[in-house]
Amino acid sequence: MPLRQVLCAISSTMVLATAVAQPTEFTDLGRHTDRAESFEVEVHLRFADDIQWFRIELPAVTASAGFVDYGTFLYGPYWMPNELYYPFIVQYDEHGGPIAEAYWNGPNNSVHASYGLTDPRPRPNHNGEEYEAGMPYRGQQGNLSGGVYWLAVGQGFPIHGDGPWNVRANAQSAWESRDTLVRFRVQPPDIPYCDGDFNWDGNTDQDDVWYLANVLAGGENPTGRFADYNRDGNEDQDDLLALVHTIAGGGCPE
Repeated sequence: MPLRQVLCAISSTMVLATAVAQPTEFTDLGRHTDRAESFEVEVHLRFADDIQWFRIELPAVTASAGFVDYGTFLYGPYWMPNELYYPFIVQYDEHGGPIAEAYWNGPNNSVHASYGLTDPRPRPNHNGEEYEAGMPYRGQQGNLSGGVYWLAVGQGFPIHGDGPWNVRANAQSAWESRDTLVRFRVQPPDIPYCDGDFNWDGNTDQDDVWYLANVLAGGENPTGRFADYNRDGNEDQDDLLALVHTIAGGGCPE
């Protein structure tokens, strides 16, 4: 066997046999289980195929209660604007097993994941900027068990190896754009969620009442929001009254 093939075989065997332990370099984002919140994290990859790790504790959410959304936000300097390599996020459980993978699944090759409530939500905004057009968050990843998770953020495509927490990035050293912004939204299941911004203009006001009234009358629904605002199983006048009540400061429907 030629020397090159021998060396390649040895190298491949070493990679497969190498045990990967829990990341020792990571950013601990802490516990996010007891209040509704939105926050963001800047990510800078030190080199093209670098992986940045984040540890976070999240609540259990289902299609009927609570949600967890996260994704890259492509605005201003926070993106990787080359033709081949964009951000990816791989989510691991507390034992290092991959449970979700997101890359190139949003507008402008942004990435996002969404657990819990299936009522579509707008993409997160950044510093008051308008919501970005594109795929909404609507619980595409299904239910999420409460606990500790690890997120690996890299560039290009994730390449998985044997063992826990084992992922590499396939980006090449020639690409120099290595910054992105990851935005999180967490809504614990025991905290009522009643976003009245039906038209996704960033405000909850009379325009949303008109929007919902039009949908209930059979009109178009470009944001895809469910018209059953009070979640009683029906789409009717009671949803309009509940929305007016919320806008007037009355809180979420009971």
